[in-house]
Amino acid sequence: MKLAAPSADGATYLELRSMCLCLSLALAVHLSALPVWLTAVVAASIGMRLVLAARGYAPPPRALRLGIAAAAILLLFVQLRTFNGLSAGTALLSLVAGLKLLETRSRRDLFVLALIVYFLSLAALLRSESFWLFAYLIGVAWLTAATLLRLTPAAPPPWPPSLRYTGRLAAQALPVALVLWLFFPRFDAPLWNLPPDPRGAQSGLSDTMSPGDIVELALSDEVAFRVRFSGATPPASERYWRGPVLHDFDGRTWRTSRSAAAAPPLEPSGPEYAYTLSLEPHPFNWLFALDWPHRWSVPEAHLTGDYTLVQPEPVSRPIDVTLRSSTRVQSLEPLSTAARRRDTALPPGRNPRTLALSAELRRAHPKDLQLIAAVLDLFRNEQFFYTLEPPPLGENPVDDFLFDTRRGFCGHYASAFAILMRAAGIPARIVTGYQGGTYNRYAGYWIVRQSNAHAWDEVWIAGRGWLRVDPTAAVAPSRVEASLAEALAGERLVGGWQAHVSWLADWRLRLDALGQLWRQRILRFDQLAQISLLERMGIERADGERIVLVMAIGLVLAFAWLMWQVRREQRPQRKDALAIVYGRLCGKLAAVGLPRRPHEGAEAFAARVASARPDLAPAVTGLCGSYSRLRYGSTLHPGQPAEALDVFAARVRAFRPRRKPATMAREQGE
Repeated sequence: MKLAAPSADGATYLELRSMCLCLSLALAVHLSALPVWLTAVVAASIGMRLVLAARGYAPPPRALRLGIAAAAILLLFVQLRTFNGLSAGTALLSLVAGLKLLETRSRRDLFVLALIVYFLSLAALLRSESFWLFAYLIGVAWLTAATLLRLTPAAPPPWPPSLRYTGRLAAQALPVALVLWLFFPRFDAPLWNLPPDPRGAQSGLSDTMSPGDIVELALSDEVAFRVRFSGATPPASERYWRGPVLHDFDGRTWRTSRSAAAAPPLEPSGPEYAYTLSLEPHPFNWLFALDWPHRWSVPEAHLTGDYTLVQPEPVSRPIDVTLRSSTRVQSLEPLSTAARRRDTALPPGRNPRTLALSAELRRAHPKDLQLIAAVLDLFRNEQFFYTLEPPPLGENPVDDFLFDTRRGFCGHYASAFAILMRAAGIPARIVTGYQGGTYNRYAGYWIVRQSNAHAWDEVWIAGRGWLRVDPTAAVAPSRVEASLAEALAGERLVGGWQAHVSWLADWRLRLDALGQLWRQRILRFDQLAQISLLERMGIERADGERIVLVMAIGLVLAFAWLMWQVRREQRPQRKDALAIVYGRLCGKLAAVGLPRRPHEGAEAFAARVASARPDLAPAVTGLCGSYSRLRYGSTLHPGQPAEALDVFAARVRAFRPRRKPATMAREQGE
């Protein structure tokens, strides 16, 4: 191999290529978060350095390297406006790795690159809690450690022994890591707080809804949250997960209302459900809950005036919320004048045909419940279609949908229904959230994905309060178009073809259950879980002193086991019984001036002894032949038949060679 640079500590092309592989694997998990041009710069740096090293050339000139570094760092700062935060810091570190690679000459430079690989792996763990990402990064760290082992000044060991050795070192460190993880004192809050990532957690519902918004979510397979019920599970018709409520309408877009009113009291009239909701991060502050929540475990959370559960800060990290909800309630108070005015307001001059239709239906159905049933019959009996590919709508989108296209998703139907109700004087609002979910029978919880995003309506009925109405459910199943049927088939899988592969769906559920177990048992091992563990160990009132004492005892035991392992590895390997007996034979011959040479096998040694001492030839040839047959002629390793070994040992004990007589020495000398 050619040297990348003529140096006493120079790195060969093979070593450089191995470290480039480790760096590429560490960068691969950040590709989605890095600017495209930065990825291209790092990839070009890796390719350029490998080509130069393969041809035996030195790195690019220093002036060129400094120019590339200055331009790239300036461009990165202009794009991100900061180097603070996880995303910006990771991008800067990735760029530094590529720039450092351009000047790599010695093994010391490769050591720096290895350190960058470890930091990039840590940054990936701070970004995601995925079990599979953790397993992948363990593999990257293992490969990087093996590469460092091969960077020794002596001849590098082959890959298999290097991987085995680093794997054994990691296994020996596991007890120490386990003790620290279980017993290191934990706190209520994390030791550090990273600023939220402005580009992360953007998937999901927003505080506005325009035609086609929820259609995009219907094609997403990302998990929104998981739910585990304690006891009974509500039927599918009542599994509506409440999110932001939209009141303000400008003729095309619905928006949430900035109201500081408290939530009016509700009287439960149906069953109550207890459950734990594991919510994934999203850029807003609402906490999804089963209609209608009245108890929750987040102390700072509260209900808004439209019964949306919110917390002060955005959900920037996964959280678990324990809730209780009643799916059927009645309002204890009449609707206020301000709320009635807000939820019957319509923009002037927009959707005139819809307003005329509402007036016609109102004249035919003067009672509110009759009007609601009439509108649902309209969707059910007329040729309305449920599709993921609705046609574009014009300036009056509700008119275009009701009278022209008649094709839409849940947002189209919810918006049209709300306008028809408001035009007839019935307060109405749109609720966005999720409906349904996929049951994971391997772990006993429900998976609610972004593809379960849904929009429905609530109308105010005097004496009953807010009544949930889902106009999308009125569309006949036969009028669900093929593209939508394929997208929703097979329990919301990525593609329609997967619906016909049952084992693939099962494996997805199994893997999701494993990831959730990882999150609940490992990542959610907090202060309360630590105290509970110590109580199960018989340690009551586990304060800081007791926790530190248990940790110290565990570390002493772990380090004692580690020292025993190290001493056992450094201890010389004991010879087997046959080798010990053969060593005695060789020792006896060495005592009479016939030592065995290090390279000699048993047969060659016997031949040389027979040539030098014909008087010992029969005995030595027989003994060495017996050793060869016992060692190589049987399948008995590490042990031979006890009888044959005992016979051989007895013959060696009986063998007593003497030094060469003086007369024989003189005769041979003459």
